[in-house]
Amino acid sequence: MDILSHGHSITSTAGETPSNVARLRAELSEFELGRYLLNNLGLNGQWTSYVLLYPERGSQTRLSSDGSPLGDLETWLLERCPLLLATQQRFSLMGGLTQPLLRSGMQLASLPSGLMDDLLTLDYAACHDVSLTAIDLDAKALDAALRNHSERHTPVAMACEQRDAWQLGCQGRWDLITSNGLNIYVDDDQLCTAFYRQVAEALRPEGVFIVSFITPPDHWKPYSRADLEQQRLLFQDVVPVRWMCHRDETTTRAQLAEAGLEVISVHYDEQRMFPAVLARKHGSALL
Repeated sequence: MDILSHGHSITSTAGETPSNVARLRAELSEFELGRYLLNNLGLNGQWTSYVLLYPERGSQTRLSSDGSPLGDLETWLLERCPLLLATQQRFSLMGGLTQPLLRSGMQLASLPSGLMDDLLTLDYAACHDVSLTAIDLDAKALDAALRNHSERHTPVAMACEQRDAWQLGCQGRWDLITSNGLNIYVDDDQLCTAFYRQVAEALRPEGVFIVSFITPPDHWKPYSRADLEQQRLLFQDVVPVRWMCHRDETTTRAQLAEAGLEVISVHYDEQRMFPAVLARKHGSALL
């Protein structure tokens, strides 16, 4: 399977380009994150990490990825774009769900891992003999995850595996699996359920799955309607991203149940765009 999240391009630019679309394209071309979006119609592990960790790092320095001051459009993306704000909150929610579950001797996996910030930013001080597995189809993401592990000096063992999420071929291997943002690129419901089934099979009997989903737009409660309209223009007309596969909570619960996973709780971000889900393998002990 091809990498779903990035590495794509706009196939046609025929016809007149409205002035506001042309203006946004020109502004995106002025900074690295914008150029990557224009050229790839999505974010790889590096740029996903850049967005996720902005509240921790970038908001303090007010510097762009190249060390220059943040421009207006990049500031808007990182601080006001509704879905990117929801993504940052979802990252925090998932970390808050994962941290209390950590125990000595656990085997954890991130799928797709990207830079593996979801697991590498956790506190393992009270745990011993924990092992992490980064799973991603993108070899560059796995290399970056290894560097991230080394630079953070995370006191746990880590291995990388280049695998297709739909062909894990594992039975009862991990105690906990996290998945940030794969299903939002999968429009086919059966294909999404098939991914969840692979996760269920890879979990041990007491295994836990922490995942998220993007809700349909009519469920959203954005901070600002003007920012939501700017987001629509940017991510539909300027950069037609592929991460907008929406599902409601009822559909997500049904898909997870069909795959053999029971939902324990659902936790919404403030705009109700990108909730986090805590699920367990059917038949496992109560959390």
